[in-house]
Amino acid sequence: MITTRKRGWTVAVAAFAIIVTMAGACPAFSADALSFPPTRFTILNPDTGIAIGRSRYRVESTGEGATLHGENNYYDDQSDVETAQIRPGAGGEPPRLVEFDHTFFNADGSIQRRTHLDLKSGAATCIDNSGAKKSEQADLLSIPDNTWAGASIVIPIQEFLRARDKGLARAIHVFSCAPGPKVFAISVKIDPANAVWAAYGAEAIRVEVRPDFGWLNVIVAPLAPKIHAWFDPNAGFAFVGDDATRYYKGPRIMLVKTR
Repeated sequence: MITTRKRGWTVAVAAFAIIVTMAGACPAFSADALSFPPTRFTILNPDTGIAIGRSRYRVESTGEGATLHGENNYYDDQSDVETAQIRPGAGGEPPRLVEFDHTFFNADGSIQRRTHLDLKSGAATCIDNSGAKKSEQADLLSIPDNTWAGASIVIPIQEFLRARDKGLARAIHVFSCAPGPKVFAISVKIDPANAVWAAYGAEAIRVEVRPDFGWLNVIVAPLAPKIHAWFDPNAGFAFVGDDATRYYKGPRIMLVKTR
C-alpha cells in the first residue's frame, strides 16, 4: 500500500499545480470505497531500481466490515505484516478505521518494530527493538474524525480522486510512530495531468501527501517526510505503487504493482 506500508508516518504526492488541503466536507462514499482486490507488488530500491522483495495486499470482508491485510517479504529475510480493521459508514457516511497494526520482523523472526492503534479507545503503542536500547512508548490519543494509518490511507485518497471533479474535500489525519505515537493532519497535492509512470509501464496519476502544519508550513513542511503514490486512472484509480520510507527515518522503498 499501500503499502504501502507504514513506514513510520509517510504519505505524499508530487505536482505543484493543484494543492488541496483536506478540510471539512463529508460526501457520500462510493460503493468502491472498500474495493481492494488481491494485488501483488514488487519492492524496489528507488535509487537503483533493483528488486529487493515482494509484497501482497488485499481487503477481506468480515462480519463487521473489512480487513486490509498486507504482507511484505524482503530477499534478506526481513518482513512485515500490516492489518487495518475497517467499518463501513451508515447512510452514505465514509468508512472508518477502527484498529491498526504494523509489525516488522528481523530475519530470525523476532520483532524489530511494532505500531499499534485502537481508534475506539485512542490507545497507541510504538515499539522499537532495532537499537541497543529497546524503546516502548504508549499513549492515549485524541483521535480526530477520518483518521487513517499505513496502507489504509489509500481508501480516502481514492475516493477523493474519484470525486475531485465535483470539488469535494474532506479532513484527513494519519497516525504514525514518529517515533512516538502521533496523529498528523495531512495535505494532498495532485499532478494536473496523467503521465506514464516508467516503473509501472503505463499511465498513472501521481499524488503527494505530507503533514499539514498550518501557518508553520512555510518553515516546517520542506523538512517533513512525504510519500509519492500512483493511481491508475484507467482502472478506477486503483493504487499501483508508492515511494516512501519503510518506517520513520527508515530506508526508502518503492512499491510497484506487478502487471
